[in-house]
Amino acid sequence: MIAAAVARPSFCRPWLLTSALALGPLFLQGCATTPRRDAVPEDLQTQANVVGFPSGIRYFPRDAGHVEEFERDYLDSLDREIHYRYNQGEEGPLPPAAFLAISGGGDNGAFGAGLLYGWTEAGTRPEFKLVTGVSTGALIAPFAFLGPAYDERLKALYTGGPSCRSCTETRWPTTRPSGTSSRST
Repeated sequence: MIAAAVARPSFCRPWLLTSALALGPLFLQGCATTPRRDAVPEDLQTQANVVGFPSGIRYFPRDAGHVEEFERDYLDSLDREIHYRYNQGEEGPLPPAAFLAISGGGDNGAFGAGLLYGWTEAGTRPEFKLVTGVSTGALIAPFAFLGPAYDERLKALYTGGPSCRSCTETRWPTTRPSGTSSRST
């Protein structure tokens, strides 16, 4: 009679199985998402503040008190600008101001970026005193405010430059059909 030793598989070890059953749920908990909180109630939205900023950085046109506050802040800023210019030795009326609001639209942000780039190429792009935007327009707004010196960086974001490629490239090892492992570039 021939006796053969058969090795027990590692999952048969009781301590390993017990540990896996006890610790498994803890690891899986990291995959769970936290429940979304309720939005600010509509009647309190005009009173909500952004943490770390003064309370006067947001205005709500549907609130008469906010409209008056906005008008006051605007007139105060004009007075400050006039005084600043006077202290710099400049007199007379304030120069014209250019303001820009950029809409959103996901991938259509390339249109806004292209518009700014073309505006610079045409030589008629003004220096903006204030720029604001929504969604992808909010991503473009700082570049528009900083001026034409940042046009190439903005163009690269929307036309496949280094910043765009880094968003889509895979950095994990992949397996080729032949079975060899490689990293994508």
